[in-house]
Amino acid sequence: MRVIEGYDIDYDFSGFRKIADLIYFEGPFLSHYVSSKGDDYLFYWVDRDNCDNRWLVLRVSLADLQKYISKELTLWELIEYPNDGYLYSVDVNDDINYHNVKLVQPASLPKEYLPEKDSYYAFEPIPSEDAEELMTYELTIPYKELTRFEEILHKIGFHVTALKKFASNAAAF
Repeated sequence: MRVIEGYDIDYDFSGFRKIADLIYFEGPFLSHYVSSKGDDYLFYWVDRDNCDNRWLVLRVSLADLQKYISKELTLWELIEYPNDGYLYSVDVNDDINYHNVKLVQPASLPKEYLPEKDSYYAFEPIPSEDAEELMTYELTIPYKELTRFEEILHKIGFHVTALKKFASNAAAF
């Protein structure tokens, strides 16, 4: 495996729960996880040797995750400009033991670890078995974004009038 420049840290990934494999081919390449605190993370497979698989792990906002899935952001952009300004490199063995965890700056990643700049999402997510209970999200829309939200709903075929009727009935309840 390639040498990773970063800071060795202790980080416990054991409380993370898989939501879906976003890219899968004979095994996961990109997976969506949620931490025990409710933060969203992407695990991106980048390398392997005889003992371990190496993953880049980055925290993402739900908005950026949606932008990636709807082809408004690329995977390259998510990795190059992570929410926290850094990401993690972690090696995982066959027994799912996380080790060799490093805090890494995107600029120090080997070029082979980066996806193409035009790495727009082109797959269908495969939900994990325990994802159903985690895939209910509370949605708060700022009033100034309401028109944009309605446009997005319209694009995906959702009837906005039904939502408005439901919202007004819920408010009256």
